[in-house]
Amino acid sequence: MSDVSTQTIDFDAVRASARAHAPDRFYAALFAPSEAREDLIALAAFTGEIERISRQVSESALGEIRVAWWRDAFLSRGESGRSGNPVLDAFAEVIRRRALSLGQIEDYLAAHADALYADPPESDAELVARFRAVDGTPFLLAASILGTEMDAATLDAAARAAGYARSGIELPYALMHGRAILPDTRAPNPYEQGEPPDWRPQIAWIVGEGRRALDDVRRHLAGKPRLLITSLLPLALVEPYFRALQNARHEPARDIVEIAPIARLWRIARAHWSGRM
Repeated sequence: MSDVSTQTIDFDAVRASARAHAPDRFYAALFAPSEAREDLIALAAFTGEIERISRQVSESALGEIRVAWWRDAFLSRGESGRSGNPVLDAFAEVIRRRALSLGQIEDYLAAHADALYADPPESDAELVARFRAVDGTPFLLAASILGTEMDAATLDAAARAAGYARSGIELPYALMHGRAILPDTRAPNPYEQGEPPDWRPQIAWIVGEGRRALDDVRRHLAGKPRLLITSLLPLALVEPYFRALQNARHEPARDIVEIAPIARLWRIARAHWSGRM
């Protein structure tokens, strides 16, 4: 990001935000070509800031206000203006220079705002549509930054793999704030007597669907350009997440999944070197 207009942006703060709130995308960006690396870090920081809103707020309306602030700031920001938020300013420069689609970003923000409310997806198809907006958009934007195209089938499979993993990881936060992550037909029976609902069967379904999606990604990537694989490197963490979610000692409704930074880096590095997820 050597453009003159970026010189006043505190990019150390952008890197810190990306590393803290979107570590998978941050580490994946480190393996991108140098001319795209900082732009991908800015994308990671932006998505991390948006995705952590749902973990922080218990009131849906307050979360929607925060998401709306980002949307309005992007739309109202002048060509060389500064918001004072280094993540927003850095990613706004990426949008400008890379000619990223504001429509895609608006859809991404709208999907996050909708997900803040308690209403469950009406069906499996609606759940997958949410994955395309929330989890697929960052992959699509990463591909654009890298100057490569992602076909619809690859994007759909990647969004499903990442979406199912995120659903399992986010379950404790969603339950804490009274939000439904699955259609009613997939959720535990709320009228069963006795102990709190056991989410292990739902986690087993999530993991099964996610692994099928990851297999689809691997099939679609056969023979594809290396840069396309680079845009999807965060998917290298999907399988470790699934294993952690199904660990016998893991309580899916309560425990937060943690993966050590060195393990994250190793999985992404191995995918980068081998060209396989």
